[in-house]
Amino acid sequence: MRKSRNTQHAFVTWITAFVLVLSLVGCSTPTKQTIGQGSNPEPSADPTPAKTLTMAFSWKPASLDPHGSDGWEVLRSGAGETLIKLNEQLKPTPWLAKEWKQEDETTWIVTLEENVHFHNGKKMDAPSVKNSLLRSMTNDPTVKDLLQVKSIEVLAANQLKIVTEKPNAALIAHLASPSAIIVDTETIDQKDSYPALTGPFQFKQFNEDESLVLERYEDYWGEKARLSEVTIRFIADGNTRVMALQSRDVDAAVDIPIDSIELLKQDQNIDVLTAPSLRTHMLMFHMKSPFFAELAHRKVVNMSIPRAEMVNSIMRGEAAEANSPFPDVLPFGKIQKERETQTVDQLMKQGGWEKNREGIWEKQGKPFEVKLVTFPQRPELTVMAEIIQNELLKAGILVHIRQVENIDETLEKEDWDLSMYSMLTAHTGDPQYFLNIFYRSTSLSNMSRYVSPVLDSMLDQLNQTTDQAKRNQLAVNIQKQIQQDLPQAFIVHPNTIFAVRRGVKGFTPHPVEFYYIDARLDVNE
Repeated sequence: MRKSRNTQHAFVTWITAFVLVLSLVGCSTPTKQTIGQGSNPEPSADPTPAKTLTMAFSWKPASLDPHGSDGWEVLRSGAGETLIKLNEQLKPTPWLAKEWKQEDETTWIVTLEENVHFHNGKKMDAPSVKNSLLRSMTNDPTVKDLLQVKSIEVLAANQLKIVTEKPNAALIAHLASPSAIIVDTETIDQKDSYPALTGPFQFKQFNEDESLVLERYEDYWGEKARLSEVTIRFIADGNTRVMALQSRDVDAAVDIPIDSIELLKQDQNIDVLTAPSLRTHMLMFHMKSPFFAELAHRKVVNMSIPRAEMVNSIMRGEAAEANSPFPDVLPFGKIQKERETQTVDQLMKQGGWEKNREGIWEKQGKPFEVKLVTFPQRPELTVMAEIIQNELLKAGILVHIRQVENIDETLEKEDWDLSMYSMLTAHTGDPQYFLNIFYRSTSLSNMSRYVSPVLDSMLDQLNQTTDQAKRNQLAVNIQKQIQQDLPQAFIVHPNTIFAVRRGVKGFTPHPVEFYYIDARLDVNE
């Protein structure tokens, strides 16, 4: 009987617990998952503890297609990989390609890693890599211009022969471009799944304009990711990113506004990380603008930019003055600054401009009045735009500032005279990429609409030169030509600034801005 009462008591206790569990299950899904795991003693198949991390990014992809304008964001997510990766010295190193050799001026043999699987489980091999490279060149004209591929031949299951149309000394470095991410092309157009890439994380959920959730890819070919899940929140406004970090809504944030550095340094739970970047903040001239088709007008604006003041007041010392696209730390970045010999008044009066009663330059009854566009993702650029506006007003030029959400779309489709802009100018560790996409007359990325047959010829020479010392000198000569024609006014080379909460580990600022998330990223439990 005693045994029976105990059994009855145990049964009542079990029923009570079961009802309690059911009531908790009805409260919320996360509770259901926690209780279910706790009440099920079955051993987990994955001994790696579940760790998650949330990051705030300033840019948002329109899609997860790696071949096109969103390739940079896809690579930054930790889901994508390229054949080649750049180290901190910007030297090409093996990634999905384990080795390569050049047979002659136009022929390269690339050998692939053999144990790589796409996120759908399909093995990566030479045919799938060939298909991916061909698709990237078809979808993105920039990649076609970069690689200049004539043919790709499968030599073996893990080996390709790439032949270029003409000597392309930077081919290996250019295979590190985010636009050349390797993808299983058969998954791109599948409606019920995301593109299958090869990185340590795979896409779990994409909420356009809001967030991207990634989960650890358990069959990753390299070091297994220490985090089980990473959420990227797309927050365009810099101050909002900082507030999200302070309120613990995110664990890390990129592109921290300069004004927030001192504030964040006072927070014992946040670390501010900086590193020299290969980025250049600039003011672009629209070369088809009725005002800036004239070199003299571009010179007036260039002369009016107070670069030293901007380094100290806006960048708080986290930048260096710029007079060329590339920073001085690069062997082809040391360009001597040219001094303008004429004054603003001399340059303007030569063009028939006279100052009116308000001190504004005027010709044929029309004032010198221009439109300048900027964007919120890099807040310091808007502050620079306001300083330039004030300086040009002193010089007799009216500037109207407009902030836009999508700067590239505005520059392509709308009417503008001046634009703040920022470019990572040596992201492949070589000058050829940036100079070709930004200055070649026929390039779709030539935002300033700069046309120069002389420069195009110099670019051709650079592309065909393999000797490194000669390539560096050619890059210097090209920059002197750019300095003379002045399609842009270069302002500063900024440092890269991140902020992470204490406990975030493995996040190392890299001069190249698309290696943010990798398998080593971790958090304290």
